[in-house]
Amino acid sequence: MSVEQTAALAQEWQKVLEKTVGIIHEDAVKKWIAPMIPVALENKELILAVDTIFTKQYIEQRYLVLLGDAVQQALGAGYTFKIIVDPAIADAQKEPSAQKEAPAEKTETAEAEEESAPTQGSLPLASEGTHAPAPDDATTLNSKYTFDAFVMGRSNQFPYAMAKAVADAPGLPAHNPLFIYGGVGLGKTHLMHAVGHKILADHPEKRVLYIASMDFTNEFIRSIREKSMDAFREKYYNIDMLLIDDIQFFAGQEQTQTEFFQTFNKLRDSGKQIILTSDRQPQDVKDLEDRLISRFAGGAVVDIQPPEFETRVAILQKKAQTEQVDIPEDVVTYIASRVDSNIRELEGALTRLIKYASMMRMPIDETTCVAALGNYLHGEKGRRITMEMIERIVCTHFKVTSEDIRSTKRSNDIAYPRQIAMFLCHELTEVSWPTIGGFFNRDHSTVIHAHKKIQNLTESDGATKALIESLTIQIKGI
Repeated sequence: MSVEQTAALAQEWQKVLEKTVGIIHEDAVKKWIAPMIPVALENKELILAVDTIFTKQYIEQRYLVLLGDAVQQALGAGYTFKIIVDPAIADAQKEPSAQKEAPAEKTETAEAEEESAPTQGSLPLASEGTHAPAPDDATTLNSKYTFDAFVMGRSNQFPYAMAKAVADAPGLPAHNPLFIYGGVGLGKTHLMHAVGHKILADHPEKRVLYIASMDFTNEFIRSIREKSMDAFREKYYNIDMLLIDDIQFFAGQEQTQTEFFQTFNKLRDSGKQIILTSDRQPQDVKDLEDRLISRFAGGAVVDIQPPEFETRVAILQKKAQTEQVDIPEDVVTYIASRVDSNIRELEGALTRLIKYASMMRMPIDETTCVAALGNYLHGEKGRRITMEMIERIVCTHFKVTSEDIRSTKRSNDIAYPRQIAMFLCHELTEVSWPTIGGFFNRDHSTVIHAHKKIQNLTESDGATKALIESLTIQIKGI
């Protein structure tokens, strides 16, 4: 590639980075997005290079949709991007002062493997000539992620309540650790930060540290390499609350898991609160040590689900209020009915609409919404199966209302559809028993009983079996 072509490509990439403002948090852009190297722009596809597969997977998991949005805004409709791995680009990153530590491969570095695993013991003092880095406290927390800014609905009511309980009484064994799991962009990190903000507001002297799991691993490896493990432990053993995001990335990191196990025990035994997030529940994280699974499951494990329609509307309204923009009710409804996968995509769609309307000097209405979002929106086909969808189809079949199914009515014309809906929610989603119970205003034991009853009926009653098959086809066909 000629110098002129390289410069032109860099300019296009700069346009994309400018469009991330308001779409991706600036700290994330600085740490993950900006260090990527543009290597080609062919057939409306921007090729970006990173130095490790771990970095590629991390960016794709957290910022795929939002970065794609920025690419289209900067380069035009129809443009996409792809991330490739090229270890050689590590030396081509930004200036050393802005360069982030490269995330570790899943097997950790060979250099780290050469060191023996640290042993557990009393808290060591930092060795002479080293200084234990203090947690950044409030500066590690996103100022936007507070309880006041969190929109609660049926899909997140339980994890919200647990987070509030932890914020009010941190360190209690019943919810230590608090383990929040669920898909990308559903508010796990938001709740985690909100707890940290509340703790610091009530107890300014407390030391709260938020860190992504990969950053913990990188810091651990660097401490081994620089022979500063004393400082590393002094930092983590002396905080009051540890918040670690995406704990699933500890999978396969044997030495990291050993060190974190010791850190976990030290903090919990001292009554210090630990909050963890993951994309799956503890026992479903592959290559995670049994002793860590046991520790993680020993506190409060809660799952967070995609927001139902009413909550999506409330989220959009709150986002519009924050942006100080008036959004017509029909536009809010239009977006909420078509973007249902996660909160990040929902807010990204609204941000894109606002920017598009401003740049094109068009009113914010449904016509502008369609023009601005295009393929960003989708219709009924291919939507993720949710409890809300299942409930809607069951209610339509039995000619009952949502209020009926969630009521205390126990007549057979209501109880049977309710049990069918509970059964299908367990069979067709990955939602936990307690969350299904909460959705239908029931205890989790009621859900288990309903599932067992319908399961038995499908084996003994041909009509029930046929009904379940028919409803399943309808639900999966959405």
